[in-house]
Amino acid sequence: MVDAPLQTAEAVLVRLGMAAGSAVPALRGLELWGADGPAPGAWPVVEALGDSPNPDRALAALTRLAERRPRAWAQLRSDRGQVRRFATVAGVSQALADLLVTSPAALEVLTGSLAAWSAADVQRDCAGGLTGGQAPPAQLLAACQRRGLLRVAARDLLGMAATPAVAAELADLAQGIVAAALDAVIAELGPDARLAVLAMGKLGGRELNYVSDVDVIFVHDGDRAQATRTVERFMRLMDTVTPQGRAYQLDANLRPEGRDGPLTRSLGSYRSYYERWAQTWEFQALLKARPVAGDAALGRDFLALVEPFVWPDRLDAAAVEEIQRMKSRVEGSKEVLRAGSRQVKLAPGGLRDIEFAVQLLQLVHGRHDPALRSPNTLEALEALAEGGYVGEDDAALFRDAYVFLRTVEHRLQLARLRRTHTLPHSADERARLARSMGFRDSTERHALEDFDSRLSRVQSHVRRLHEKLFYRPLLSRFAELGAAEQVAVGDGEGRLAEDAARERLAALGFADADGALRHLDALASGLSRRARLFQTLLPAILPTLASAPDPDGGLAAFRSLADRLGASPTFLHTLRDNPPVAELLAQVLGRSPLVGEWLERQPEVVGHLAEPAELARGLEREDYRRLAGGLLRRGEDPAGAADALRRLKRREVARIAVRDLAGQAGVSDVAAELTGLAEACLEAAVALVQQDHPAGQRPRMAVIGMGKLGGAELGYASDLDILLVFEPAEAREEALRAAARLLGALGDITPEGQAFQVDPNLRPEGKDGPLARTLESYRSYYQRWGQPWEFQALTQARPVAGDAELGQAFVDAVAGLVYPPAPPAGRLQAVRRMKARVERERAGARPRSGPRKGDRIDLKLGAGGLSDVEWTVQLLLLGHGGRLPALRRPGTLPALQVCAQEGLLDERDAGWLREGYLLLSRLRNALYLGGFRDSDRLPPGSRDQQRVARMLGYPAPGAQALVEDLGRTMRRIRKVHERCFYDAA
Repeated sequence: MVDAPLQTAEAVLVRLGMAAGSAVPALRGLELWGADGPAPGAWPVVEALGDSPNPDRALAALTRLAERRPRAWAQLRSDRGQVRRFATVAGVSQALADLLVTSPAALEVLTGSLAAWSAADVQRDCAGGLTGGQAPPAQLLAACQRRGLLRVAARDLLGMAATPAVAAELADLAQGIVAAALDAVIAELGPDARLAVLAMGKLGGRELNYVSDVDVIFVHDGDRAQATRTVERFMRLMDTVTPQGRAYQLDANLRPEGRDGPLTRSLGSYRSYYERWAQTWEFQALLKARPVAGDAALGRDFLALVEPFVWPDRLDAAAVEEIQRMKSRVEGSKEVLRAGSRQVKLAPGGLRDIEFAVQLLQLVHGRHDPALRSPNTLEALEALAEGGYVGEDDAALFRDAYVFLRTVEHRLQLARLRRTHTLPHSADERARLARSMGFRDSTERHALEDFDSRLSRVQSHVRRLHEKLFYRPLLSRFAELGAAEQVAVGDGEGRLAEDAARERLAALGFADADGALRHLDALASGLSRRARLFQTLLPAILPTLASAPDPDGGLAAFRSLADRLGASPTFLHTLRDNPPVAELLAQVLGRSPLVGEWLERQPEVVGHLAEPAELARGLEREDYRRLAGGLLRRGEDPAGAADALRRLKRREVARIAVRDLAGQAGVSDVAAELTGLAEACLEAAVALVQQDHPAGQRPRMAVIGMGKLGGAELGYASDLDILLVFEPAEAREEALRAAARLLGALGDITPEGQAFQVDPNLRPEGKDGPLARTLESYRSYYQRWGQPWEFQALTQARPVAGDAELGQAFVDAVAGLVYPPAPPAGRLQAVRRMKARVERERAGARPRSGPRKGDRIDLKLGAGGLSDVEWTVQLLLLGHGGRLPALRRPGTLPALQVCAQEGLLDERDAGWLREGYLLLSRLRNALYLGGFRDSDRLPPGSRDQQRVARMLGYPAPGAQALVEDLGRTMRRIRKVHERCFYDAA
């Protein structure tokens, strides 16, 4: 910048972040400012100060340097780049500023080459000083540490090294000093025992902080007393406080028995302790063990010794829970509760969330995957992502958050070289921290606002991801799996020979072990991300599949689903990030391979499985109506909208079936949801077929539900029995065309499948009658020609879609005909004769009891079947509905309740009918989902019966218990039916 008037120059100082009132006198003292403003050539130095995170602090340090060492200031002043180095470091760290002012050697480090030093470089530098003996060893080590720390800090703050590299360089600095100090002590005391130093914690992981204890443990071979003296002398040397401070505070409390245990042990002593007494946290700590000094071979022997303890074939599930509890205790500590989110290490969303999540996943999965065994957090995270144990996006989020939080931690500690992980209360101090992180004020926002916003966002993301990974269900299951459970899938070491794998699969319960092995190989062989995912998941869910009603069918369905959806990142991500989804799929597909076929065509349902709360909640009628109505609002042509309805139906039936098979929905819940879905599709179909008519000219149309639709008791295999009513009479042709299109929209079979099989044959005159009638036409027909069976069918009539007012008018119009004050002569007897004829014609001669041994049990029309319950209830409605208005309601179960309340059935009989109706309905649903062709008849084979029994929750083998329960239930139904239906005549 060219020379500027004084007033303008002072404004520039303010813009550069300096307090002009104090900066101008300081600059005068440095001969950079005169009475009229900046001195010639001063602006490069001033601008270098302005680049500092804290220009005022940097200027104060320069002033002190000039006062104490004017020649050093003169040399520094001539090089803007060197001034920038000085100002950057001094502006962040008061402690390092003091070091630069007082130590010529430190200033030489800053102004010289700032190339990174390895641990060996540091060791040679320290060893040279110790050999020269120019100062006490402890003082030399401390001075070496301060110079090394300055070098790393300068590289960090000047952007020459990213935060992970900075942490590694700090670890190398500590390692070099530790190695040099130990060598000096051994040289002093004599080599009577071999000794190795194992780094633990952040030093072991090469991710050390600027200010941190150095966690170590010691192992010796030889004379224990001599080894102990060496360790004690070494620790005193490192910990001695000198005018330059101390080298490092060593912490050996991670050793067996902590402070109460011996400082060093032999390999045999370590083995005995780890075999008998060690706790889970000790093995977790050993994950980061790394030899850093002393006898390297002995250090490697120690690692070989502890490897089977850290990475056992089986990890007790309690160990996982213990680690999770330990993390909870950390979060509940006074330090965290006092500081809250200002604690960037231990608080929720902090560094510990990332470290614990990574370490737990390492301990669980690293037992069988050596690639995961890095002591470094970021390297381990990368390996977890590469192996498919953590999603790439999640790993990237964790990595970015870890780097950000470690950078915050570094800046906090650099300020005064004190060990802290807590943000300051003061807004001014946090603003300086924000500037040291690279945030700058803008015209829109202050740097502190941007920093606080970023920190809050990072902590929120970390906490969410930590909870997903650290408390991931199935981790305990994974932990308990040994190599024997892993061998049935995948490639490489540890895989059993095929014969042994077949034996294991057969022992688990797979009838076709060869076929199961082929499926597992197809899923998990190879090195793809998909294969690695299934290598992890399958061993954990095989027991679930094996205990399912149809293990072989379930595994085949799982493979088919994976083959169909395996190219979908969403499918694989869902399984990886939500292992309970794989468990749930195993549970569902092992009960119903048919649902696997549905999921193949409706993959979005798999995504819903990751939301337990959503899966547990059944949708209401209005929910379905909103979904179906949304399809129409997209503006598709009628054919496209009809296909969308078919897809909606498939998707929602698949979701309902999953809820059913997972035990989240009972048979009544299933009926209610299926009915709500059917009504919504009918409502949308009515709107769809009326779109061709202008709004004011559309015929009014109502859909009347009959049968199980009217009773709101649909099963998976149910048709939709309907009647169609329209007004006005003049719109007959339009209404009939609309009715035909409605049936086609839902009932036609297309490449998208069929929404529902719609049956309008309960209409007057059956197949020969018109598809739709006016209200008056229905009234006239029923008054003149209505048959007893038609009035019986009308007991289940209910408006379900279309014009609600017209639908209710229909129900009101026929109510007087269905429920006269007294039933017309012969109506009830005609119903009884019709039931007897149905039994003779469709189910053989009517037996006087339930099913006999050897019968193929007909659940619908057989003696004691659903038909007996429904006809019994409907006869009671026809006989008593005229005088008891409460009976005039569709639905078998609601009517049963009213019959019991009105004394038409005693409680025992009503209970038998209700329980029987529910069991038979559950059984029919199970048969349908089980893929049996005839869901009305129990299959005769014991193996099929056993599968059905297991689907209903009977313990294995279950078939006999099911048949006995079914026989008893149907005999009770038949007994009540005969007494109330026939004997009452």
